[in-house]
Amino acid sequence: MSFLPVLMAATLAGGAGMAQAWHNGGRSGGGPGRAAPGVRSAPRAAYGGPQRGAPFYGYPRAPGPGPYQAPPPYGAYPAYPAPRPPNSLGADWREQQEEARFGVRQGQWAPLGRVIAGIRGRSPGRQLDAGIEYRNGRAVYRVRWMTNRGRRIDYIVDAASGAILSEH
Repeated sequence: MSFLPVLMAATLAGGAGMAQAWHNGGRSGGGPGRAAPGVRSAPRAAYGGPQRGAPFYGYPRAPGPGPYQAPPPYGAYPAYPAPRPPNSLGADWREQQEEARFGVRQGQWAPLGRVIAGIRGRSPGRQLDAGIEYRNGRAVYRVRWMTNRGRRIDYIVDAASGAILSEH
């Protein structure tokens, strides 16, 4: 027997429910609008899906990253980082360091450690840097100092005696 006569006979004899039962392989679907047991149905509205009987096209997609943005033009960023500015001691700080070592070894200059200890006793803080300068033909230490309160002070210290000459 072919499919069409059987379907027509079931429809005429038993109504739509019998035809649905035959179509579901003999299992009762439980009425119109319900899927048969074991058949996946559309999710219900409580789960964010469509209402009963509405076609299910899937869940909405998450929003994308937005419209395309072109990369910056070539040369917008430097190929290499900018060169660092010279340190606050100047370009000849190594020569100054050797000169200070020589003066301390000869006993002509006070050691920088003793100068720093004297400054620390005067105003608590930390040394930022130190260097040698000449003022009026005399060697002096310029010590840059940061106090505990955040104030920066430049101390000018006599290199021979270790006495603080000025601060600004």
